[in-house]
Amino acid sequence: MKKRTSKEKITPRKLSRVKNFGPKKESVPLSNRIIEGGLLLMVVGCPLLFSIWSKNNFLLPKTVFAEGILTVLFGVWLIKVVERGRLGLVRNEIVLPSLIFLAIAFISLIRSVSLYLSLSDLGLFLSYFLTLFLTMNFIRREKQKTRFFWALVVVCLISSTYAVCQYYDLEFSFWARQGGRGNIFSTFGNPNRYSGFVSAVIPAMVSYFLITRGIRKIILALVIPLTYTGVLMTFTRGAWAGLALGVLFMIILWVSFQGLGFFRRHAKSIACILIMVAVISSIFATKNPLNRSRFTIGERTASAVSGREGSVIRRPLIWKIALMMVKDSPIIGKGVGTFKYHYLDYQGRYFADPEKADELHLTVWAREAHDEYVQIWAETGTLGLFAFLWLLFSFFRGRIKSLKEINEEKQILKIGFTMGVLVILVHGIFSFPLHIIPNGILLFLLMGLSL
Repeated sequence: MKKRTSKEKITPRKLSRVKNFGPKKESVPLSNRIIEGGLLLMVVGCPLLFSIWSKNNFLLPKTVFAEGILTVLFGVWLIKVVERGRLGLVRNEIVLPSLIFLAIAFISLIRSVSLYLSLSDLGLFLSYFLTLFLTMNFIRREKQKTRFFWALVVVCLISSTYAVCQYYDLEFSFWARQGGRGNIFSTFGNPNRYSGFVSAVIPAMVSYFLITRGIRKIILALVIPLTYTGVLMTFTRGAWAGLALGVLFMIILWVSFQGLGFFRRHAKSIACILIMVAVISSIFATKNPLNRSRFTIGERTASAVSGREGSVIRRPLIWKIALMMVKDSPIIGKGVGTFKYHYLDYQGRYFADPEKADELHLTVWAREAHDEYVQIWAETGTLGLFAFLWLLFSFFRGRIKSLKEINEEKQILKIGFTMGVLVILVHGIFSFPLHIIPNGILLFLLMGLSL
């Protein structure tokens, strides 16, 4: 056998043979790629999609788009199951409460007076849990999660740019004004929907900003202040409260798991964010040419605390009427999706009492309870509310426990996704994100990415 000398050259052909003995890349099944691509398409398309030719320019096309994609992806998963001959599902602490909540929602149909309304809302909940199911089973690698994060950044960039343009009266000519504070509705149709969505992405953007470098850091340094500006421009107090609590708990978790040295290690990035927040907040905290609203942050906050504003005064009335529904059907509720059907009837019963006459000026047809937890209680009863709270408790307890098992960089990212969930849930105390499909999908997507 001829021996190769030390001077003998290794040709590309020989090198390729050597490489073939190395570990091969794990091939990703086509079905997995389709599911990931479909979810990415939904994550980007659902918040940005609208139609100028339909009666409902926003919610209807978004709902059809998201539910259509999820139906196809569910079909792809079923084909995959048949081919493999087994389910092969991820098991974790939120699976059982999720299934129980959905089961109770189906059982509540027994009390429903309108299957059309019930099945419409049930379709929303099924979409959310299917998003969670697909995310936690097929979006598990860090590279996949990073792709979804940047997809959300693109959504924030586009929708926030449009919101800022609307605030300064730079608008498309084909729109009939949709209304809302400052005429801001972006691609969502309403300032509350827009601010509720993008404010939930801010914690994740801040987390990535701390650990990333180069062009990605520069992009986030532009998108974060743009998005924060959009949130302030809408003057949506529920989104402000959610974002404030989300950031507060994010800081608490940073310190709890990484100590005060965390701030020293990321001092420059944190200082940059604080300067952005201080400058932008000062603009909307005072009367000046850049703040074109009749409000300031302080005035808007004070109006909520004082309880003099109409939207603030009406919410307790709506909650009282919702609790009357709970009293009538305490176990399984009035039926998912039927709150809007029963509201006027129960409002009439409430004002049948002459002592309530001084509240007559607050009457309104409330399609939602403006508190997701109260509405879940009214529609699915105590069983449904318990299952939903169990789901949330299991999720947060599991995420906090899992932080002990991962390195600092992964901790930062997981905390960012988890606090985005908290932002939406806090906003849900004053609004109804689970009845706005982009916001509801974002909630369960962030839960899946946190797992």
